[in-house]
Amino acid sequence: MKIVVIGGTGLIGSKLVTRLRAKGHEVLAASP
Repeated sequence: MKIVVIGGTGLIGSKLVTRLRAKGHEVLAASP
């Protein structure tokens, strides 16, 4: 699944991005 994480460069967002990628998702980390 393709997922965009707003705030993906922050503390919590970066951990979320790592976990989603580990599960095989295509993740784009965006920062406002």
